[in-house]
Amino acid sequence: MAFRNYNKFDDEGFGFRKKLFLFLFVLLYPMLVSIYTILPPLIGLAGYIFIVNIDSKKIYSVSAFFYLVNLDLNLTLPLFFSTAVTILILIFVYNRLKLLIRCRVCLIFTLIVLIDFIYYITLFVYDFIFNTSTVIGDILLVYYIVIDILVGVML
Repeated sequence: MAFRNYNKFDDEGFGFRKKLFLFLFVLLYPMLVSIYTILPPLIGLAGYIFIVNIDSKKIYSVSAFFYLVNLDLNLTLPLFFSTAVTILILIFVYNRLKLLIRCRVCLIFTLIVLIDFIYYITLFVYDFIFNTSTVIGDILLVYYIVIDILVGVML
């Protein structure tokens, strides 16, 4: 009985190469982001992938969840902070936004911008409350958001 769900999970059209690439990306890219600051963290894109695929393709949703958690751990950000922001947007905003915006690219753009801005604003509030400096608001932050939007729109 337990293997029946595994066969359904395996029949989602993912070959071994796609699964291996997805696993390596989720595992290694957050480490590279923590080493090389020019690489954007892609928080908005991962949140978008998590939100959109929560019902249909579970492997993408689970991968996005682990990517966000791995990114929080590697960048020494508050744990589950990005995941909590993404889930709050899923609960309170996504369904209304999906009814309001019919254009797929416009929905991607809006969700990524919303996820990024709410995440970074809550990080700034977190820094203010606990008197820490987890993120610095400079031009690199704008670069992260722009690259995040461009990659999301191109997909």
